[in-house]
Amino acid sequence: MEFNPNNRIVQLCLQGMHMEAEGNREEAGKLFLRAWNEASNDFEKYLAAYYLARQQTDVSAKLKWFETALQLGLKTDNHSTNSALPSIYANIAGCYENL
Repeated sequence: MEFNPNNRIVQLCLQGMHMEAEGNREEAGKLFLRAWNEASNDFEKYLAAYYLARQQTDVSAKLKWFETALQLGLKTDNHSTNSALPSIYANIAGCYENL
C-alpha cells in the first residue's frame, strides 16, 4: 500500500501533522490515536504508530511506539515504509541512549 491522500488514516495523520504545526500537540495526539484505533491493516497501523511515537514525552513510551512502527513497517515491506526505516532505527537508538 502506498500513501493515498484519500485513505481515512492518512487523512487523520495529515490533520494531526497540521495540528502539530499549529502548536496544538494535544489535539494532534488525539488524531494520531484515533488513526491507530481506526487502522485496519499493518500499513495504516505503522503510519499511526510512527506519529504516536513522535508525540510521546516519556522515553519508554516513545520507544514502545517506535518499536511498534518498526515491526509493522517491516511486515508491510514496501517502498513507502522501507524508506522510513533508517529514521525509525535512529529514533530507537536515540531512545536507548536517553534511557
